Amino acid sequence: MLYDKRNIIISTGNILNVNKKAGQKTNEELFDCLSLIASDPVIDVKAGIIARNNDDLLVKVKEFERNNIKIGAKVFLNHSNPNLLHDAIDSLLKLLEIDHLDNLILAYHPLNETNGIEKSNGHQNGTSLGSSLSKDSLFTWSENPTAVDELKILWQALETYADDKRICQLGIADLDTDTLINLYASSRVKPAISQINLSACCVVPPSMQEFCAKNEIQLLTHSDSEVIIAKNSFKELNNEPFNLQPFTPTWTSRYQVHIKCRGVLTAKGFLLGAARN
Repeated sequence: MLYDKRNIIISTGNILNVNKKAGQKTNEELFDCLSLIASDPVIDVKAGIIARNNDDLLVKVKEFERNNIKIGAKVFLNHSNPNLLHDAIDSLLKLLEIDHLDNLILAYHPLNETNGIEKSNGHQNGTSLGSSLSKDSLFTWSENPTAVDELKILWQALETYADDKRICQLGIADLDTDTLINLYASSRVKPAISQINLSACCVVPPSMQEFCAKNEIQLLTHSDSEVIIAKNSFKELNNEPFNLQPFTPTWTSRYQVHIKCRGVLTAKGFLLGAARN
């Protein structure tokens, strides 16, 4: 039985070949993909994997030679557990049947739970740069040195993949300038990418631009939610045999496969880890 498993993995497969709504946020897109899986799941009980039927992901990944495609990923993590980060990366490499990722961005947003509501950096959706947070924000990097220490431990886990050449470039999301400088100074493998969310700050802080330019860090923007899937989301996905109520999401990875010479996106999807309650 699937529900005897302590941990399970859910794969959306390549979502480029399914109908999507225009202008969706990342968390909305993910939930719709999970709903689609629920209607026609493929369940590998022994491996503890739930996938979407009629998926062409591996066909797209293997359509071109590995050196002709670029595979990037972003891991969304709300808990400071390096084992969860390892699970997310190892599971993704196994799913795609590859030996390395071209780049990986870590989005670590520690959760504060107030009145039963999950919050991160003072917002449920969108991302704030630490220097731009409102005064009543529940979380800022500068006021939470413990969270910065947790981030550094997670980064050390990423460095082992860079050492083994399983990840070519490491990136980080949603740090304020001071925390980025702190992480950069303490790391062996320096961040090559800094990703920020402009939904809460319409102008990139000049200090961030200056530091990234000086240290050859690629500065990118995004519009992802901090909590990519709420812990109670599975309660809404209870179509048998796709009943996920006994489980809680632990990590989420989003991956993209581009054809290098043309810059064409050929595959995109999500991979989720979940633990039994």
